[in-house]
Amino acid sequence: MRLRFTLNQQWVFVLAIILAMVIGWNYWLPMAEDLYNLVTPADENRQYPLRNVDFFAYYNAGTRFEKDDNPYFYGYPELGDFSDYIYPPTMLPAFGLLSRMAYDQARLFWLGLNMFSYLFCFCFLLVAVRREILQTFFTSGLLLTIASFPLLMHIHNGQSDVLIISIMLLGYLAYIKRFKSLSACLFALATLIKVSPVLFLIFFVVFLRDYRFLLYFFLWSIGLMLVSLLVVPFQLYLNYFFQVLPEVGKGTSNWLNQSIVKFFPSSQGFLAQTISLAGLGLFGWFAWWLGRRYPKDQRDPSGTLGEVHTISEAVFFLNMLIILIFAGKAWSMTYVWVILPSALLVARLLESQPQSWFLAIVGFGIFLMLSKVYGYPGLDSLNLWGSLILSTVLIIGLAKIDKNARPNINQPSPRRL
Repeated sequence: MRLRFTLNQQWVFVLAIILAMVIGWNYWLPMAEDLYNLVTPADENRQYPLRNVDFFAYYNAGTRFEKDDNPYFYGYPELGDFSDYIYPPTMLPAFGLLSRMAYDQARLFWLGLNMFSYLFCFCFLLVAVRREILQTFFTSGLLLTIASFPLLMHIHNGQSDVLIISIMLLGYLAYIKRFKSLSACLFALATLIKVSPVLFLIFFVVFLRDYRFLLYFFLWSIGLMLVSLLVVPFQLYLNYFFQVLPEVGKGTSNWLNQSIVKFFPSSQGFLAQTISLAGLGLFGWFAWWLGRRYPKDQRDPSGTLGEVHTISEAVFFLNMLIILIFAGKAWSMTYVWVILPSALLVARLLESQPQSWFLAIVGFGIFLMLSKVYGYPGLDSLNLWGSLILSTVLIIGLAKIDKNARPNINQPSPRRL
């Protein structure tokens, strides 16, 4: 049985916008404001009650950098007394500038920067998406945004993941528009803010076989690092790559971690790192196999988002899910990455009118990825379960698509929501 919509598509669109506005104004904004200003019980015992604890790690690192202290260690490096700042040193000058503001001003500026980058990215996606699915993508993106608890947690903690996914999606758009150097620059920047975006090289290099992109990425990364060395001591790079990064790779069993390595004690760091590398390696092999299975014209992204063939978009989204699943640490708020790609997936599925059971499985996976997690067995890994469900669906779908099939671009698209 196929899904059928009996309501006029314009009425559905209008009703969805009204629903989004009511929920956003009456529930989402008050909740976001409360979480933005919430001091958690864990921080109440500090000398100064601390809001946005993750942003404080950036702010504190910038303060220490301005004072010529090592931002990675509270004590001596040889004692392993690590600070909360676990990111590359490239952006320390920017955080140093932020630290010159009063903390409340700085955290408000940071929130504004993240929200602006998200809206800016969403607008570019709307401009780039295929006209036939524009309304559905806009509606899905809006509803999933205000329904996403990881986004609320992101606002509460002051993380950088909204900024990261905005940069990466803009980088993907630059790539499909054939601005490969700009795309490589954006992915290099995202990598130097939060290392894990480097793993998208699996999509660009292993799947698409675009070795020129690898060269651009390498040159931009080296260039940005060399520019940073004008003010960042080289020793900080050595501290990060040889001491901090291996420690991050050990993962954590904290219940908020939505990576699969959470099930392995952090004391067994080698085991957690092995599982992460094995998972990423298997995905790399699968991407290589897909690259051999599909001809170049089916693999290469077109100039329009959501174009006729879906293979490259599906592999890009799958690459994103694999990073979240096998990262050492993927906090619940990191799942803001999947909001807009999930909206695009929903728009594509509603257009193609799949069988109801298939749409239900995908919808359930998206529901779990954007849900609040609780500190109880099973409920403490909802985002992880959702990413596992959706990645399994994408892997099966990519493996089963007829590589010899050619879409009929002259055939009218099914009526969209």
